[in-house]
Amino acid sequence: MRRSTTVVCVLMFSASFLLIASTYDALPAEIPVLRIPSFHILTAAPKPPFIAFRVPLMNLTHGMMAAVMLSHATDFGDAQRRTPYFAFFSTLLFAIALKSDFEALEISRQALTLGPIGPWLTYGTVMSVVGGLAVALFRGRNVPLPWTELQLSMRDKVLLGGLFASYLAIMASSLLVSSPG
Repeated sequence: MRRSTTVVCVLMFSASFLLIASTYDALPAEIPVLRIPSFHILTAAPKPPFIAFRVPLMNLTHGMMAAVMLSHATDFGDAQRRTPYFAFFSTLLFAIALKSDFEALEISRQALTLGPIGPWLTYGTVMSVVGGLAVALFRGRNVPLPWTELQLSMRDKVLLGGLFASYLAIMASSLLVSSPG
């Protein structure tokens, strides 16, 4: 992975944790856990640190999965396949980090005065997902599946499985402690 990609993504993922940490005390007693883009809260939960930081944690698991896949760009000996593979996963990594920042702003907006931009944060989150996927698919269009070149070690397979299991555990735990909004 390129050093600049790593630095930018680490800063972006860190920003979401720092933003929630800096507004944690001012957040309301209950935080939305599940909502739909029309701003309707379906479930909410009390705000222990786990609930407040669960969204950046989930995004970090996604980002780490993309980073593991990105680290295998060198498995592609052919530059015509390696370059779009790298572009695909680096774009996904950036989109996940951007989504994390938008979601942290959404959570923190309950404690911040964001004025007229506050309601637009949900749209920013949605666009970072939709736009990120679209750009990643476009940039990776020259490396169609199957990726027979990939040489995932057992360690990487276990790491990917563990990250996915962690994501599912965070989701399940969040829903277990939440109540209708």
